[in-house]
Amino acid sequence: MEAILKFLNKIHFLLIFVALEVISIILLVGSDVRRNSVFNTSANSLIGSLYNFTWKRMGYFNLREENADLMRQLSSIRARSNQYITDTASFRTKSDSLGKPIYRYINGTIVKNSVNRQNNFVTINVGSSSGIQPDMGVISASGVVGVVVAASPNFSLVLSMLNGKVGVSAKLKSQSFYGTITWPGHDYRFAVLDEIPNHVPLQKGDTVVTSGYSAIFPPGIPVAVIEDFEKNSEDNFYSINVKLLTDLKRVSNVMIIENITHDERKQLEAQEANFAI
Repeated sequence: MEAILKFLNKIHFLLIFVALEVISIILLVGSDVRRNSVFNTSANSLIGSLYNFTWKRMGYFNLREENADLMRQLSSIRARSNQYITDTASFRTKSDSLGKPIYRYINGTIVKNSVNRQNNFVTINVGSSSGIQPDMGVISASGVVGVVVAASPNFSLVLSMLNGKVGVSAKLKSQSFYGTITWPGHDYRFAVLDEIPNHVPLQKGDTVVTSGYSAIFPPGIPVAVIEDFEKNSEDNFYSINVKLLTDLKRVSNVMIIENITHDERKQLEAQEANFAI
């Protein structure tokens, strides 16, 4: 304490000078509206430049890390099957073991996002000029993001997982039982998994992945982990709360996936009504 007092005593003239300078500037700026406006503009410009500088540096490293995660996710998808990936200039093609194309994908970036509405949407910076069409799946490095519903030449509109109109066919990673994940419209971090029979052994933390039964997402893409569950007294199914693996408040880089056989499959499945008994 004594050392601090000695130091302050040594520089007290400098402190008085700085204090008087600050008071003078405040009085000078406050006494004139024009000078006050110039001062505020300059200060805001300085602060804005500082934020911009910080965002560019931090954003660069965050995007680099997220891109690395995307590549790891892609490698994981490839490792879970006999499919392989060939690089092209725009879309990349994922084929089956016989070389027949099944899925194509292209990278994109989110430019607009919402999480606090009943039905949330995402806008990404690639569109029809890059081959994007409705009914393409969108994933992040962590898991599923949503489904494309519309595309302009340079942008696409995506139904977020945080949208009551989205239902993703999903299954327990460790078992064959499948159901549907939907968002009930509350906490952006959580959704519900329906249609899992209550005789299936469950554990908190079990991973839920895409089933591959829809024509939109390949099988095995992470979606959520089980948060808690209970048996329904009214039927033979669980009520399961799951925590979404993609943090839709933070995600920026995405991958859009096209099932090349989507139209063929949908046309065939549309004939089911013709054979109904």
